[in-house]
Amino acid sequence: MAPPDRLSELPDCLLQTILSPLGARQLVQTTALSRRWRHVWRGVLRLDIDQREFQAADAPADRHGRRDKSLELEEWARFDDFADNLLLSHHHGGSDDNDEFSPPLDALRLHVVGKRDASRRRLPLYARWLDWIHGCLDRYRPAALEIHSDFDMTVDLRLMGLRSDLSRLNTLRLRGILHAGGFGDDSVCPRLEHVEFTSCAIGFEGVVTARTLKKLVIDRCWRRTDTKEEGAPRPRAQAPALTSLRLVMSYQSDIWVFQTPSLVDASIRSTRSLFVNRDDEYELLCNLYNVTRLELSGFLALDKIRPKNAAHQDLPKYHNLTTLLLDDCDLTGEVYNMLDLFLYNASNLEKLTLQNCKVL
Repeated sequence: MAPPDRLSELPDCLLQTILSPLGARQLVQTTALSRRWRHVWRGVLRLDIDQREFQAADAPADRHGRRDKSLELEEWARFDDFADNLLLSHHHGGSDDNDEFSPPLDALRLHVVGKRDASRRRLPLYARWLDWIHGCLDRYRPAALEIHSDFDMTVDLRLMGLRSDLSRLNTLRLRGILHAGGFGDDSVCPRLEHVEFTSCAIGFEGVVTARTLKKLVIDRCWRRTDTKEEGAPRPRAQAPALTSLRLVMSYQSDIWVFQTPSLVDASIRSTRSLFVNRDDEYELLCNLYNVTRLELSGFLALDKIRPKNAAHQDLPKYHNLTTLLLDDCDLTGEVYNMLDLFLYNASNLEKLTLQNCKVL
């Protein structure tokens, strides 16, 4: 006598929570377990669509890492069909008669690979993907959206909001994207609070306002060269509700001028890269005057980043600063010493941590 299947006896809501970490392809494969599992996957409220699941792990490649073009097209065709069928089949409920009811997703994650010309069967890959993304946004209105691209996919949040419903979007994570259009205005993303850019080319211009944004991460991003005009002012980000800011600067850092009056927690990591604009580092320090907890990493000596021709460029008073961490920073300098100036300008400082810093 076979032992009882206690897992299948659980209610759908618990089974769907258990299945939610799976990728979309594995999720669909659970239908083969038994009749009980045939429709359970349809109610999972987190979808992870990863094109890499359709790549052959043992496919031969030349010495430059390039694979056979016909194989790439075959992989794309399989994924294309799967994505279309997934969009048509995924819904909440336990029978096929419930197709019209699709509750909003908690999270939608998309990982795109390949080249722009990888699909010759229908539309180019990037156009095909954008159409499919909009189809998902229209149907599911996710609270969290993550797009990871291995090629130059352009995402314009403002235009995307004009075409699809982003009213529930609370969290946005983009990796490897050419991004433009700011954060969308209040009418496009009225609930957007958490934004992360990783290895993205940023194409914002003018003043970018994000009234609801509370957490912003910019990790190894750069400003698109096609948006730079000689003599034009740098883009300005106004985020009156922002409380947490994390920057990792390893390329040209002249992306934005930040205006964040509510900022509480800031973590800024610079590098020794020649592409980092040192004047921007100093200006950034001046803009963090209201922060409570501050972590700085990789900063050069203050007299090396302080503009030489600035008449009134002294560091401001950090009246709210209570916690300061300096990691791998150069604290040398007789006149403009970063540590001395912070101690002098932060009268309410309670905790100071120095790690791997140069002091002599």
